[in-house]
Amino acid sequence: MKNNLISLKEDPIKLFAKWFKEAKNKEINDPNAMNLSTVSENNKPSSRIVLLKSYSDQGFIFYTNTLSKKGKSLSKNKFVALNFYWKTLKKQIRIEGKTLKVNNKTADEYFYSRPIESQIGAWASIQSNKLKNRLELENRFKNYEIKFKYKKVIRPTHWSGYIVVPNLIEFWQEMPHRLHDRVEFKKVKLMWKARNLFP
Repeated sequence: MKNNLISLKEDPIKLFAKWFKEAKNKEINDPNAMNLSTVSENNKPSSRIVLLKSYSDQGFIFYTNTLSKKGKSLSKNKFVALNFYWKTLKKQIRIEGKTLKVNNKTADEYFYSRPIESQIGAWASIQSNKLKNRLELENRFKNYEIKFKYKKVIRPTHWSGYIVVPNLIEFWQEMPHRLHDRVEFKKVKLMWKARNLFP
């Protein structure tokens, strides 16, 4: 059992890359799915599944409508928590950190890498607002399809990306007898400090 334990000497970003690669090879659906938890200005938590689109030593990037419920929460409280859980691997990773908006160039690059229908969908959906019925959404989509039929779709100013700059990354893996292996990496003065946690 000891041979499989997480080393305190690991670089957490490199370890994330290793586990994420495993997940992409073994998870059936959306290995990049992660739970994003935000806290509103009145201190109410909210969570939802979003997709990780890229990551680096700087942080973890996802994209969304900035006027959505999560976007409004992030405008008031930039601190979030992420959670990846890969059932087939029996592993999870928790990440805590602060969000920053990505620059326009980065947002544009990802926006224009999406299928044209998804680009139009970013205009059609007034995310998190009340929808009368499905027809209302479909009509909005059709209207924007017509609008952009003969010209390039412009990225909406309210659609962008956020990078979660981590200050804490915890790795968890299932072990026999529920004696799970947990290692927490915490950023202290720009350096990662690791410690084991009781399961």
